[in-house]
Amino acid sequence: MAQPGQAGRLRALLQARAQGGKDKPARLPQPQPLSPARAAANAVGRALERLYRLPVLPIDIQSGAATLAELPELLPDQSLLVVLQGPGDQIGAMALGFDTVTALIEVQALGRVTARPAERRKLTRSDAAICVDFVNALMAELGAEMGAVEGFGPIQGYRYATYLDDPRPLVLMLEDRPYRSLSFELRFGGAETRDGRILIAVPHKAEVRPAAPPAAAALPAPAAVPQAPSLAGAMAAAPVEVVGVLCRRTVTLGELRALVPGRLLPLPRVNLAEARLETRDGQLLATGKLGESEGCHALRLHDPSRPAAEQPSHRAGLSPVLPPADLSGSDPFRAAADAQAAAGEKGMVGLGSGA
Repeated sequence: MAQPGQAGRLRALLQARAQGGKDKPARLPQPQPLSPARAAANAVGRALERLYRLPVLPIDIQSGAATLAELPELLPDQSLLVVLQGPGDQIGAMALGFDTVTALIEVQALGRVTARPAERRKLTRSDAAICVDFVNALMAELGAEMGAVEGFGPIQGYRYATYLDDPRPLVLMLEDRPYRSLSFELRFGGAETRDGRILIAVPHKAEVRPAAPPAAAALPAPAAVPQAPSLAGAMAAAPVEVVGVLCRRTVTLGELRALVPGRLLPLPRVNLAEARLETRDGQLLATGKLGESEGCHALRLHDPSRPAAEQPSHRAGLSPVLPPADLSGSDPFRAAADAQAAAGEKGMVGLGSGA
C-alpha cells in the first residue's frame, strides 16, 4: 500500500504528464502492410464461412515461387488435382489433399466434419464436382483479398476449368515459366476436426502499375485514314496448310498391305520437344514441343536463335528421334518426286496432324 507522501508525489507526476501532453495531437497506430499468409488465411476462412458455415484454423500458410519442374514435387500425396483457368488464357493448378476433400464432402453431406479416419481411395471426377463451389469461392476471395499484396495481384480472375486424374499431363498443359505458390495447412471443424492441405500455383508475371496521367490534356488522335486493299495483304490472309510431324518410320510393302483397322503400328521412342512443322511437300518450317492448349493439341515453336539445349521446353530423359533430312534448301517439287519414287519400293508412313 502506498504511503501518503508517495501518493502525493505520484498524483503530481500524473498531473504534470497530463498537462505537458495536452497540446500534442494523439498519435494513431500506423497500419501494418498485409502479409500474404494473413491475406490467404482471411480468404480461406471467408470462403468456408460463406459456403458452409464451417470454421477453419490456419495452422501454417506459406507463399513462395516455383518452377514448372518443381510443381509435381509440391503436390500433396493422393490429392485432387484441379486445373484453373485465368484471364488471358492463363492456366494454373490447385491440389486439394485427401483429408481436405473428405472434410468438404462431410460438411456437405452431414453438415459437420468428423474425426473418423477415412478409407484411402482414388479421388474421382465426382469428388471434383463436389469441390467446384469451394474452388471458385476460394479463388474469388483470394483475388479480392490479395490484390493489394505485392506480387500477388495477378492471382485475380481464376476459376475451375477441369479435373486431372493423373498429375503427369499437368507438365504438358502448363507453360514453362515461374509460378507463385500458396501452401495451406488447415484444421477444419469445431468440436471434431480434420487436418488437410491445399496447394495453389498460378503463373507469376510482373505487375504493371498505371502511369500517372499527364498534366496537359492530350491532343485528340487523328482519324484513321482508310487504306486501299493491297496484294500483300491479300496474300498474307491466304490459308496455308501445314503438317505437324511427331515421328516417321519406314515399313515394307508387305507390312503396308497388311494394315487393317485395329492393327497396332509400333513407333520408335520420340522426343516431344523435337516435333516438326512442315509443308505438305516435306519442307521443314520450324521445330517445337508438342503439348496441349484449351483442350487441343498444340506446338510451342523453338527460338531458332538459341541452341536446342537452352530452349525452355527442352528436358533431359527423353530419347531423341532423328529428324528426316532438311529439305529447306532443295527444290520441293523434286523432293516430292523423289519421295514418290521411293514409295514404289518402300512405304513411308508419316504420322502427323494438319495444323
